[in-house]
Formats: sequence, C-alpha cells, structure tokens
Amino acid sequence: MADQPEQNTVDAGEGHPTLPADSMIILPVRQTVLFPGIVLPLAIGRKSSIAAAQEAARRERTLGVILQTDPAVEDPTPEQLHKVGTAAQVLRYVTAPDGTHHVIAQGVRRFRVIEYLRGFPFLAARIDEIGVTEVMTPEIEARVRLVRARAREAVQLLSNVPAEMAATIENL
Repeated sequence: MADQPEQNTVDAGEGHPTLPADSMIILPVRQTVLFPGIVLPLAIGRKSSIAAAQEAARRERTLGVILQTDPAVEDPTPEQLHKVGTAAQVLRYVTAPDGTHHVIAQGVRRFRVIEYLRGFPFLAARIDEIGVTEVMTPEIEARVRLVRARAREAVQLLSNVPAEMAATIENL
C-alpha cells in the first residue's frame, strides 16, 4: 500500500520488505493450539516455518501461531489456516544436534488475520488484536468455570501437589 512506505523498503541483507507495524510473522502449526499465558515447545521442520521462527527470534518480533485446518497439508496456503491465532513471544530458538529446529514460545494474546502479505520467505499477515471481551462469551465463561472445578477436583485426588498448583488453577 502506498500509505505505508515501510512495506516498500528492503531490509538490509535479508532481501525482503520490512514488515509493517500492524503485521506479524505467521507460523502454521498442526494439531497444536497455543493459548495466551501458556509456554509451549514447537518443533518446526518446513523451510518457511524455520525462516519465520528465525526472523521472529532475530528481530525480537512477535510470532503469530495459527492452526492449520488440515494437518495432512505439507505446505499450507493462507486459505488452509484458521483466521484466529495466538501472538507468541519467542523465548528461545534451538537447533538440536540432530538438525531439528524448535521454538519455545509463550502465548501473549489472540489476534485475527486481516490479510496475508506477499514478498516474504515466510507467511506474514496484517492482523487485528482480539480483546478478551470478544472471546469470552457466556458459554465460554461457563466452560472455563467447569474446567477450573474439574482441575481443583483432580488436584485434590493427587498426593504431594504443591500449593502453588491450586493457586495457578484459580488464577487461570
């Protein structure tokens, strides 16, 4: 877009445009949902996913984690991804001795994809943050209360559970 000159500039040494401020690097995942507040290790193997994670780690940018609609698809297109994901802080990027790549990510907040951007070696999208009130419907709130109650029951059945565990459940 002409009104966003940062899209047209090239990042020195990288050969791709600079991401606009209202955009995010996207990491498609299979059969894994990251929620805000949760820390999750993610194994990554696709070339574009490795590029996305490395760019987010190198630039200290938020990484948008989005679930694929079909986990069997090897290289998902934007149409094969859900429209809502979780913005994550990359806590650590690790390349294991066997050559596998891993990201330790912490979910920060939910977002909705507005449009995908072109010209990057990874998926990138303009996004809109989702407020808690948009997500927390009365039905979801009831389910949260039910899950919290079941978690309290499970903790009571276990022996030697740290007191912090019960406090963590109440604060979720």
